[in-house]
Amino acid sequence: MKGNGKVIRRILVYRNKEDREILKQTSEEVTEINNDIKNLIQDMKDTLHSVHNGKGISAIQIGEPKQICICSWGGEEYVLINPKITRTRGEEKYIEGCLSVPSVYKEITRYQKVWCTYTDENGNIKELAEGGRMSDIIQHEIDHFSGSCKVYTE
Repeated sequence: MKGNGKVIRRILVYRNKEDREILKQTSEEVTEINNDIKNLIQDMKDTLHSVHNGKGISAIQIGEPKQICICSWGGEEYVLINPKITRTRGEEKYIEGCLSVPSVYKEITRYQKVWCTYTDENGNIKELAEGGRMSDIIQHEIDHFSGSCKVYTE
């Protein structure tokens, strides 16, 4: 869907068999940040911002098996390309939802704080350390890269 120059992509859902087959794929590392990747990131941002209460999205959720996710919480928003969690601390339980599992919320145990290296949308290698809900969002979106979602159960 297009409007105001924005491209809102359809979010795949696990209850749809064809979508589920895509969502369970392993996402590939991004080897080059070219115009196609930049356009995909913009589509992901437009799609995430169009969803009420959306906190994160992975490329696979719009049918692109790439290791790209956007995580948004408390006024902070990160575009993470090929993120790798390098260190963790503690555990905490969170009530978690997923755009691909509408109206379902589950209690999930996650690391309370994560340290992560990633490439940003400009090709810069960065590191972040986040705790609390942002840590939860980062871990959830990275789970999608391996084709898994702890909110979804068959």
